[in-house]
Amino acid sequence: MFKNGEIWAYPTDTSFGLGVRADDEAGLKKLAELKQRSGEKYFSLMVRDLSMLREFAEVPPKLAESVFYQTPKTLILKPKSKLPKSSFWPKDKVAFRVCTTPEIGPHIDYPITATSANISGKDPIFSTFKLEALFGTQIQICRFIEDLPKASPSEIWDLTNPKQPKQLR
Repeated sequence: MFKNGEIWAYPTDTSFGLGVRADDEAGLKKLAELKQRSGEKYFSLMVRDLSMLREFAEVPPKLAESVFYQTPKTLILKPKSKLPKSSFWPKDKVAFRVCTTPEIGPHIDYPITATSANISGKDPIFSTFKLEALFGTQIQICRFIEDLPKASPSEIWDLTNPKQPKQLR
């Protein structure tokens, strides 16, 4: 799972997401085309856990992993040099999520995209049936959960200035 050249649909705490390895530039382009996404909107990234997040981003020292389990959260952080540069996220700040789905986390050995599984501008998808109808064989689908409950989008917090965290959504 999550090998270069593959797009995976996987459940998150908000809806189904589409995951491509962050170091797979061809896969990122394919994903943007699949979602019919303009170049103005960036992809957020998903990491396995807080430890992996600390490898790829500058994380405030007192941030606890439990913050991701209270409500769905996306944190905007300064990336470390270990994160590959890409036109699919800004150079100076990148949106990250920590995986809270136990069946998915162990399969994330490198950051993946955490973009919603839908055509840009359309409603999020909560069932594998709709994923299959929309994307067919262009994606792989994690099928251990067929339907997700409808959920609100994640909160978005900008932590690039740790002294002044700012909630954006």
